[in-house]
Amino acid sequence: MNNYWYIACRSGQLKSKPLARTILDEALVVFRSSDGNAAALIDRCAHRNMALSRGKVDGCGLRCSYHGWLWDGDGKCVDIPASCQGCETYAKLKVRAYPVIEKQGFVWVWMGAGEAKGEPIDFPNFDEPGWHHWVMERDFEGAAFHCVENFLDVPHTAHVHRGLFRGDESKEVEIEVTSGQDWISAQFLNEERMESLIGRLMFPDDGKIIHTDRFQLPYVTRVDYRITEKRQYIVMSQCTPVSAERTRVYTYMAYRFEPLGRLVRWVFEPLSHVILNQDVTIIREQTRDIARTGEARFVYWETDAIAKGIRDLLDGKSLADRPPERRKIKA
Repeated sequence: MNNYWYIACRSGQLKSKPLARTILDEALVVFRSSDGNAAALIDRCAHRNMALSRGKVDGCGLRCSYHGWLWDGDGKCVDIPASCQGCETYAKLKVRAYPVIEKQGFVWVWMGAGEAKGEPIDFPNFDEPGWHHWVMERDFEGAAFHCVENFLDVPHTAHVHRGLFRGDESKEVEIEVTSGQDWISAQFLNEERMESLIGRLMFPDDGKIIHTDRFQLPYVTRVDYRITEKRQYIVMSQCTPVSAERTRVYTYMAYRFEPLGRLVRWVFEPLSHVILNQDVTIIREQTRDIARTGEARFVYWETDAIAKGIRDLLDGKSLADRPPERRKIKA
């Protein structure tokens, strides 16, 4: 899963000091040089292995806190204060630098070897008129797979988020599952308004709801609810694996609710934080229970919608040749 773009941090988090981050068990330091560009290096000075995140931003690069060696955004050593020789003598000294792209308020890092491929995903409706959005960031005590499975799992919402996201009674709905080489999606074909606080807030009128859940490699989830062009919302999460049992999740919430969009946010945003915190708790409990029993055994059932497909994609299987499938679940 290294050959993908991952969010390292939000743009606003990069100020005058370097920021330590761990992605896929690799220790990184992210910083913004004097020219305003973001850069990412391995968080280890090649001289005596001091973490560069302990140092300080100095012009074009990072200066190590131990002996002052200065590394630029390309990972090249450009200054050794104690050296009496010219910079050409240590120009070949390097630390690993990671390709970086900054867009839509996020700093993305390419974790693969060699040249980066493609670009990071776009968050939809980011600057479109009539749309409102915010970002939530959480550290989950759990594997990235457990996080993405949770975000796209409808049945758990009636138990973990009862009253907030879904009500007490579940109703039979039909889903259509489609997939491709690096994605899988479930469309809920006959879903009614959720009898919950979120349902009454976002969809106060009866009407047909278009609901789609989608997973895309590496660890991206997207949930769409739409009742009309001017009344819809999107929940999109990019999961950055820190380690096998820890994940940093950046959740992008976007909605359109005309003409009361700004007023709705006063209620919708706090509720979304409550719901996300409930997921943080349930994933933490799941992770600790797996550790206590010593083994993770999963049973995949038709009620899991696309969880098995997500697992197959993460195991390197293409779903491009899988035919569409329809089945029913209670939600």
